[in-house]
Amino acid sequence: MAAITSIDIENFRCFRKLRVEGLAPVNLIVGANNAGKTVLLEAIEAVVSHDSPFVLYRASLDRGEFRQRRAADEDVVELDLRHWFHGHVLAPGATFAIHATGNEELAVTRSLESVPGDASPPWVPGTLRLAFERKTVPERRGPDVKLMLPLTPDGLLGAGSPSTFTNHGLRLTPPVGFVPTNRLLPKQLARLWANVVLTPGEQRTIDALRLIEPQIERIAISESDGTIAKVLLRGADGPVPLGTLGEGVSRILTLALHLALTQHGFLLIDEIENGLHWSVMPKVWRFVVETALAGRIQIFAATHSKDWVEGLAELHRTNPSLAAHVAVHRLEAGRETSVRFDAGRIAEYVEMELEAR
Repeated sequence: MAAITSIDIENFRCFRKLRVEGLAPVNLIVGANNAGKTVLLEAIEAVVSHDSPFVLYRASLDRGEFRQRRAADEDVVELDLRHWFHGHVLAPGATFAIHATGNEELAVTRSLESVPGDASPPWVPGTLRLAFERKTVPERRGPDVKLMLPLTPDGLLGAGSPSTFTNHGLRLTPPVGFVPTNRLLPKQLARLWANVVLTPGEQRTIDALRLIEPQIERIAISESDGTIAKVLLRGADGPVPLGTLGEGVSRILTLALHLALTQHGFLLIDEIENGLHWSVMPKVWRFVVETALAGRIQIFAATHSKDWVEGLAELHRTNPSLAAHVAVHRLEAGRETSVRFDAGRIAEYVEMELEAR
């Protein structure tokens, strides 16, 4: 696994410049609203997916930065790239760069160029194009290649159908998963489940669900006759719909499925606390860290929940050797470096605040 230990960001979205060091196997990103937690996750997603043709497409779709139009077979989207660049600049010379270090050097850069006046079709003189280099890796022979994609006259990038890049990261090597803040639709869960059922990850997923509802025996998700997700409870006459068990079960199912599908890869989780009650935080922390270490998955999770931080402190008190694999990185608006804490320091701060109360 090509784990990363630091990341540098320049002129990407809200960051003019940011450096994050001391990345661990499991990383918790904290900070106030608009500090850039989600942007940092998207930058990491982009740089570890450097060989993907769809870098940043998923993020733009999730943020609603697109225009949709009807094509012959299915809807296609055009992405508004101005939000990729710091200051929302859409002009020749606009550039952003993301670099990561670790087992190997990773980089993603994008820049805007003006199409020259003597350009021939399909280029339109005076319009913009997106330029980047496809970096050579040891397994690939030949020089680096500069690629260019045309933008529409009003500055949009044709991205095709969302079905081509939604969950594309899970098909990369190593895989890259992104868990958004919103609840996944049953059809999305079904597609993830289809790749986990009848594998060792299936039992691990059931074990995760039991952290929230101990009575769960089995789960089934079918797309026939409409997508239906059902669970069988111990002693019950028949299954019940997944939705009847509450948001927590759906959230832990989403996390467990992504953990099963990102073995030896990367998993990014936005607002990891969503749907989870404070009382289960320590158990979920243990599950996440143990699964990450066993599967060699590097995890980056953002939160604004104090309960989730206190859950990490509780994990340190009960299992300090496990919590030692977790680092907390605090972002502050306008600051060019993150502030790093280990789990032991977090536990000290939590203990001090409790004593002060």
